[in-house]
Amino acid sequence: MAVLIACYSLTGTTRTVVAELARHLQADIEEIRCDRYDVSFMGWWRAAADSWRGRRPPIAPAVHGAGNYELVVLAGPIWAWHPCPPLRAYIQRERATLPDTALLLTHGGSAGQQSLDELQAWVGRPPKARLTVTAAEMKSGTYAEAVAHFAQSVRPRPALVPVQPASVPEVTR
Repeated sequence: MAVLIACYSLTGTTRTVVAELARHLQADIEEIRCDRYDVSFMGWWRAAADSWRGRRPPIAPAVHGAGNYELVVLAGPIWAWHPCPPLRAYIQRERATLPDTALLLTHGGSAGQQSLDELQAWVGRPPKARLTVTAAEMKSGTYAEAVAHFAQSVRPRPALVPVQPASVPEVTR
């Protein structure tokens, strides 16, 4: 199954989780690139304000076409209790070509389920799976087990091959 992980990561936390997931799924990674945010006071302020206001910043063109995959995992951080704006911009641009999806968000410890619900609403249909990874899970390393379970839940089940009944010889008397 061809899998693409489309992710945005400003500080590298989401990128770390995505690398682990890609290893499990042998997935391609589409890094969503956005120059509007940086790791500075003004960058954080702009990111929080845009997230809170629901803005969609300009993002770079995609390298991988989402429509060429059977599954796209949408991944990014939660900023100001909402999925990050670059992920929102990616979904808006690619929504028409998105195949089945799975959702993954990283966060400091609040608004996980609410943000997954919001992300799911943007996509417009239920995902195959949803996962949030907290900063505490990252720090302790327990995120790897959650990611492995998530990968298992989105991996397709092998098709059952019908078994032909064994032929039974006729017994004559």
